[in-house]
Amino acid sequence: ASGNPAAGKEWHWKSPKPLVTPRGPPKTGESRIVGGIEATPHAWPHQVALFIDFMYFCGGSLISDQWVMTAAHCMDGAGFVDVVMGAHNIQLIEDSQVSMLSTDFFTHENWNSFLLTNDIALIKLPSAVTFNENIQPVKLPSSDVSVGTIVTPTGWGRPSDNAGGTSDVLRQVDVPVMTNVDCDAIYGIVGDGVVCIDSTGGKGTCNGDSGGPLNLNGMTYGISSFGASAGCEAGYPDAFTRVHHYLDWIESKTGVTP
Repeated sequence: ASGNPAAGKEWHWKSPKPLVTPRGPPKTGESRIVGGIEATPHAWPHQVALFIDFMYFCGGSLISDQWVMTAAHCMDGAGFVDVVMGAHNIQLIEDSQVSMLSTDFFTHENWNSFLLTNDIALIKLPSAVTFNENIQPVKLPSSDVSVGTIVTPTGWGRPSDNAGGTSDVLRQVDVPVMTNVDCDAIYGIVGDGVVCIDSTGGKGTCNGDSGGPLNLNGMTYGISSFGASAGCEAGYPDAFTRVHHYLDWIESKTGVTP
């Protein structure tokens, strides 16, 4: 197993998060911290950190002892990825961290980097990870999430638009699911395979959160996909890959079911 490549080093990792130009103004111009609050350490034990080709940083979700689910835009064209599990402060070596280097991963066959459709990828770990209180798989949802439900994205992404790089500790924020129609009115590329959250008031995901989970009741309903080019605090929706839409694909590749 490799170590955490970011521990004790100056942060140089970039976010590959796609930014889409929104149509028209957001619902409010009010702005506040994007990142919500610091997570209780290891409260989201399926959350993993991905260091891709010594260049890019993303999040991901452990869905079994050998498979990590993330965004296609994180893994597209990559050569290798350091998967760091059981982390809270990603800038430190923590006793809870287990790191593995993988070169075995793939994006969805119909991933389209222009329309941002099918933004899902799977990483196979070189050996099965041993579960403990800090490292656990997340369940896949057997039914979809409904509009208005409060969900919780997590990640080490930027806690504000003016923050440099990313957050050293894992953060979380509670946000409501919005309709695809309203989200598509802003982006024009929102199909059935996407679920959006309403970030009114500047609450939501930011650069560095890509690939990470949209959490509710021990399940992950989304994979952090794209946001607005206007910035994370502007109040435009955040888009996630809708996990429920891809259950058959995930099962066919990994054998993992809800």
